[in-house]
Amino acid sequence: MRQSTPRRGRPPSITRDQIVERALVRLDDAGVDGLTMKDLASDLGVTTMSLYRHVDDKETLLALALDAIAEPFASIVFPEEPRACIRLAMTTLYVTLTAHPWVPEALIRPQRIGRGALLLTDAVMGATYRLTGDRAAALTAYRALWSLTLGSVLSHLRQRAEGTPLSHGRMDDLLGAMPRDALPDLRASATLDERPSTEEDFAASLSALMHGLFGPVTEK
Repeated sequence: MRQSTPRRGRPPSITRDQIVERALVRLDDAGVDGLTMKDLASDLGVTTMSLYRHVDDKETLLALALDAIAEPFASIVFPEEPRACIRLAMTTLYVTLTAHPWVPEALIRPQRIGRGALLLTDAVMGATYRLTGDRAAALTAYRALWSLTLGSVLSHLRQRAEGTPLSHGRMDDLLGAMPRDALPDLRASATLDERPSTEEDFAASLSALMHGLFGPVTEK
């Protein structure tokens, strides 16, 4: 009797959305350096070549991952009141970036800006313009708001990883080696910084910055 040769099954199919979804999991767990196309293919049960049919390289995949994180921004309905608009936009950024610790590093790499990120940026730029009445001043204010947000995110992530800036081991060693009357203001502030910063801390910093940029809220 003639034996029939078993037919090979079709290779597992994969979509770009599935690739990005799994890449986000790996990025959140292991960061940018921990994401490799080989490991990602193994996670998905496909060959590395299968991934390259959908994404050109790791940099393209990072850009797609950033787009996926920013896409929900496109559905935000921003308040007409400019300070409320800024508060919502920057708090959304803060919460999103602290939830995905790899994003700040990815932002300095070659990447494509997604639609959601552009819409959020436009909302903030519009709000700063309504408050200042000047495009150059609005851009300066936007840059200050972004700097505060990114700096707060980096501070939060560092605190979460190794303790607060004023209380981790290296800082304690440095202070211990100095005379007790050295750095009095730093020592006095250390007791106020014994826990990682929170979203409420960011909100307070944001309010202080907006007060400095735009002045006090005027009653209508």
